[in-house]
Amino acid sequence: MDIFIADGKLVEEASPKPEVVIDARGKAVVPGGIDVHSHVATYGLNLTRFTFGFPTLSQIGDIYARMGYTHVNEPLMTLNTASYVHHELSGIPIVDTSAFLVLTLHDIEKGIREGDREGVKRLILHLLGITKALNAKLYDVEVRYEKRGFFYRDIPIHRCLNFFHELSPLRDGMPGIQLRTYPELLEEDTRFLTAFCLADIASGIDNEERYEAALAVLKRGGCVDLGITIPVFEGIGNMRIGYENEAASSSSNFISMDIGLEKPLIYSKIENKSKSETESNNVDKRVYYSLSFALDALKYYKNISFSTDSSNGCLFYAYPGIFAALLSHDNRTELMKEELPHDEYSMYELVAITRENPARQLGLGDNKGHLGTGADADIAIYDIGEDTGIKDLEKRLRSCLYLLKGGEVVIREGELINGGVKKRTLFLPERGEEEKEASEDELTAEVLSRRSFRAEHLNVDDCFLSFHTYHE
Repeated sequence: MDIFIADGKLVEEASPKPEVVIDARGKAVVPGGIDVHSHVATYGLNLTRFTFGFPTLSQIGDIYARMGYTHVNEPLMTLNTASYVHHELSGIPIVDTSAFLVLTLHDIEKGIREGDREGVKRLILHLLGITKALNAKLYDVEVRYEKRGFFYRDIPIHRCLNFFHELSPLRDGMPGIQLRTYPELLEEDTRFLTAFCLADIASGIDNEERYEAALAVLKRGGCVDLGITIPVFEGIGNMRIGYENEAASSSSNFISMDIGLEKPLIYSKIENKSKSETESNNVDKRVYYSLSFALDALKYYKNISFSTDSSNGCLFYAYPGIFAALLSHDNRTELMKEELPHDEYSMYELVAITRENPARQLGLGDNKGHLGTGADADIAIYDIGEDTGIKDLEKRLRSCLYLLKGGEVVIREGELINGGVKKRTLFLPERGEEEKEASEDELTAEVLSRRSFRAEHLNVDDCFLSFHTYHE
């Protein structure tokens, strides 16, 4: 069919006659890609650019555009680092951006202990407003004290999960809270887990029991992003982010960052291996589980979004190779020798998990992730048709033929021609009187009065948001 664009939107019919016509016969025409989970502006990445070779801001925008993406979401912004994160996001060209605010449960433990769900809801919405975040995320789902004499104040995982599970009916327009998936989380009651969106779910799968638990979340209608990882070859991924026992144990080259979580984060260098070295070793089970899970999850594809385990070195420029492997089992031998399920994604299903589902998961409204009338004219065109060879898929997914952003042509015939196209940072809209009430709430006032958490230290300056809006 023909697609018409006017004033940056898809319309029923162009009037008068279109000024520009793109012949896309025999090509794949899809909405612009939406990345729900990618560490592109996490506090500390500026330093890792010099030490570990992490891509620059301009390179990030360029790579995403060439892959046909028009939006990327930063999953790790804290109260301490919001201004830094928005500073970085504002410098990424072409693609729209957003960020999740990671909550520290130590700050709201009083509300959890007292069962003050309304107070916690108001606090979360207020914090999302002043940090210009799109949604809230929990990195640690428990309250734990390491100092002697404070153990009695610990709040276990199941109690915290139950609190936020019961909070979910009170969200009042707030997107579903995100949970970082780690192995112990998948041992909890899956009925509770379905109230959240599990981020990077494969990063929590390290044995058969947790694999089945992850599938059970999908069977119950839960929402996840995949967190696929692949063997680290030369040029694919070079950095790991996590707590000390997760990140630094395998490297002597690391940086410690305190960004306001339970413990400092460790950024560590991953030593790249050649394919021959990797083939001579046993493939990490998590690599196998992540790819196998993505294929087994195909029957629930409406509930999944694509992501990679970017915290474990599988960065965004590895996406085309993974897409090619999902589309054809013949493209999997380069990733691992172990037998994987023979299921294959269709192009339609791949578009769903990289466009439609992420738009819904991020709460971007009805004008992202599809090509219906009224949608934003973010469109990628790939030189992929029914006769495209399976070995050509990765190359053609890595470099789209055309990219339109808000109706403006950014890439034409594979060449970047408009790197200065308008971009936005999307966030939850301010809530007027509710914001004022929340700021006067006892729980909110207590959190914002601690250390550097005072509101004047947290507010994101409008200079980072000059073009940036959130449309409901």
